Amino acid sequence: MRNLHRWWAGMATLVLIVGSAVIGARVDRQADQVRPVPPEEVAIAAGERLGIGRARLEGPKSVQVLTHQTWTLVFTAGKAGLPPGGGLRVAMRHVHCWSPPQTNAPKQAGYVTLAAPEGCKAKLTVSARHNRLWRQYFPWQHLIEVTIGGRALKAGEELRIVLGDRSGGGPGMRVQPFDESPFVFKCFVDATGDGEYLPLRENPAIEITPAEPARLAVVMPSDAVIGRPTWCLVRAQDRYGNPATSYRGTVRLRSSDAQAQLPPPYTFTEKDRGVHRFEAVVFDSAGVHTVSAKDGQFDATGNPVRVTETRPERLLLWGDLHGHTLFSDGRGTVEQFYDFAKRVAGLDFCAVTDHAFEILDPMWKHSKEVTNRFNEPGRFVTFQAFEWSGVTAVGGDHNVYFLEEDPPIYRSTSYYDPRNYQMYHGRTPKVAHVTELFEKLEQRLRDKNVFCIPHYGGRRGNPKWHNEKVQRMIEIFSEHRRSEDWATTFLTKGHRLGIMASTDDHFGNPGYGYLKPSYRWDEQEIGMAAVAVYSQDRTRESIFRALYDRRVYATSGDRIVLDFRADGHPMGSEYRTRMPPILKIDAVGTASIVAVQIKKNSQVVHEIRPRNRSVRIEWRDPDFDPDSSCYYYVRVLQDNGEEAISSPIWVN
Repeated sequence: MRNLHRWWAGMATLVLIVGSAVIGARVDRQADQVRPVPPEEVAIAAGERLGIGRARLEGPKSVQVLTHQTWTLVFTAGKAGLPPGGGLRVAMRHVHCWSPPQTNAPKQAGYVTLAAPEGCKAKLTVSARHNRLWRQYFPWQHLIEVTIGGRALKAGEELRIVLGDRSGGGPGMRVQPFDESPFVFKCFVDATGDGEYLPLRENPAIEITPAEPARLAVVMPSDAVIGRPTWCLVRAQDRYGNPATSYRGTVRLRSSDAQAQLPPPYTFTEKDRGVHRFEAVVFDSAGVHTVSAKDGQFDATGNPVRVTETRPERLLLWGDLHGHTLFSDGRGTVEQFYDFAKRVAGLDFCAVTDHAFEILDPMWKHSKEVTNRFNEPGRFVTFQAFEWSGVTAVGGDHNVYFLEEDPPIYRSTSYYDPRNYQMYHGRTPKVAHVTELFEKLEQRLRDKNVFCIPHYGGRRGNPKWHNEKVQRMIEIFSEHRRSEDWATTFLTKGHRLGIMASTDDHFGNPGYGYLKPSYRWDEQEIGMAAVAVYSQDRTRESIFRALYDRRVYATSGDRIVLDFRADGHPMGSEYRTRMPPILKIDAVGTASIVAVQIKKNSQVVHEIRPRNRSVRIEWRDPDFDPDSSCYYYVRVLQDNGEEAISSPIWVN
């Protein structure tokens, strides 16, 4: 448990030391304005000098996902005590994936109670996700608050908050469905009664572990060459999609290529943490092949692999370009984010896109350093990026990507709150509108080295504004929803945007996770949103420029192979012709393909229902008008509910 404390204290120091400042932000009741709070490290030190107290947790230190638990958070007043009007705030991240803390129903999950010393009439309140303090504490916006009444809490006296109190017949507090170490209960203390809550340095924390193994998953590159070794990643998962770290099965591989050379059986060890990568798979014949993994209990088949005699001109690569860490409203460190993307998800490329308004200068510096360190040309590629989070009325969320190693950061003004410790309060000018963001990016544009992507979740992107030079794609799938209807509002306005997808992951699992939590966890869809790109090489320069050129398509998670061309022009192209274009589609699914739709100007103009895993279509538009412009794109739907959508091709 002390290691968890040390880990969080180290993170707080790294994240929040931004220079010296004067302690003592105060609310001006007349003007309803506040001065920016000091750096959190300064506030922590002030609390320690004042003697605001300490907190500990009684109960299990390590718990399994989606189990019901009970803890008692014990706050011990320091030498300052807690006066009437003072109090304690316990904050949590994304607790909507827990049973929500509540004080009204003793027989229901999440029931919270308080015990205080005699004569100290403390009041317990629970604040929902969007509450009066939401901006002040975001992303620690889920609050359990104790306000002192009656007499003061004296030094050494305790407040005892029971989380998941079972005394009234309730089941306890249900924890989240994703693993995390540590999950922190972050504490703030007002020891003076003037409304200034100072953070503790050491906060109670627990470890949330995966459930028992429930399935295997197999991931491979989408391209391989006859006679040359390639890799195969086998992952054990619990029933909620977490890597099953307790898995110790012996896995045997087999292939649809009967003559393929496969590694010998392998027994998982503790060191594998539920994931093992085999490096010596060699295919013997051309065609589309798969590799399966079997251990006597579980049996899984991987994604389709196109095996050719020579290396293809462009590789089909897979990535996740949208996700968050503890530097904004996500989980885990930047290092953990990239490790998961590479080691567990088996991605070819990845980017962290923390909310810029939360990224302090030391955080941005650290994120860039880690991103550059994890970049490994030929194996795993990373990009510098952030999320500009303007509300929809000023343009909506846009992720911004750079080819360079040391780019600037542009912060929005939409969510600024001077009382928030995890928010940038520096002097760098902020960007108030997406058109200003476009201007700044265009000023840096050199040989396709920068672009931005609007997305639906959070503050949905607004089709009112577009810059064809820097707004190059649109995110159509994420954890929020499948958003083809919303993306269509951009395309029908004439915005020429490639179609991509990424997880918008907030749980530390880039490239893999949940597609919008349904809260019916046993039925939850596992596997979430991926972007595919046709790139000449597995390098920053090649992948980034292929993205800029819109040689991309989106899937809802499965690695469906899709190639779409018009008169030989690849997806994302613009060209002119007087003749009706010949559209060619090659698709290979991870399950039976139930429908392939060709859409013209976002309307279905041709559809087939093949009921096969692979399909090849050639179609000429009978209603083509050479004097009118149009665009075509393709949607592939499988019988398991997974789908792929190509980038458009614009004609005339």
